[in-house]
Amino acid sequence: MTEELDFNNLIPELHYYIHRKPTPGWKIEPCITSFIDITYVMDGKAEYTINDQTYIVNKGDLICIPQNSYRAATSIPDDLIECYATNFRLRNQTGEYVSLPLPFISHIGSNPQLIALYNEMHSEWLQQNFGYMLKVRAILCMILHLILDQLLNKNHASQDDPRIKSSIHYMSAHYWENLTTEEMAKRYHLHPAYYGNLFQKVTGMTFKQYLISIRLNYAENLLKSGEYSVGEVALQCGFSDIFYFSKLFKAKKGIPPSACFLEEKNSLK
Repeated sequence: MTEELDFNNLIPELHYYIHRKPTPGWKIEPCITSFIDITYVMDGKAEYTINDQTYIVNKGDLICIPQNSYRAATSIPDDLIECYATNFRLRNQTGEYVSLPLPFISHIGSNPQLIALYNEMHSEWLQQNFGYMLKVRAILCMILHLILDQLLNKNHASQDDPRIKSSIHYMSAHYWENLTTEEMAKRYHLHPAYYGNLFQKVTGMTFKQYLISIRLNYAENLLKSGEYSVGEVALQCGFSDIFYFSKLFKAKKGIPPSACFLEEKNSLK
């Protein structure tokens, strides 16, 4: 399912948000949801029924109830739940409603970045300043990206190692330079072999493969601008050999650099 859904072109439509702090008698009446319900449990417990299954949700759990699902919930009086809840619909680029490929309950633990985003959403939702829904939708996109990245991205581990995260930021800012594993390992006081193995373990690519991927992505962006020749793009992206650049570009993107340039040029006519 994750292969079928284009995560780059998801369009959320937020209908309801609440920072929920229930009373002992709190409950969600049984209903069929016309929306996706994403709820992040900050503290306490509650009993949720989703379709024909009942769950006890706890602190650090993420609840994802798909659109058109049976939903009901009740509080647990001796350990009241505190949570952030968002109800929204999700469309793809063609306007069709889509679902998220997530289990009903996932334990993601305490996530300070996610909590900060929910706090920002809470503030914007209550103030209702000029264009607040535009900003709230943007925050929801960031929340969804964070959740999907943590639960579905196989390379998410790179965010847990500050050395690799810092390396990737440096590579993105200096992609055209002749960067080497030895140079980067020295920056973090690591043996080159250890650094190279660590980089590949958390990214799924060697250092050189990752650097080339960044260069080719930027090259594609430059070509689409229509402002540079293929040779100029190759040099700007750290390739001194235009033929080697063209070979790598076609292998990764499926088309030669010149075709990318012409494709974008024709689409703007």
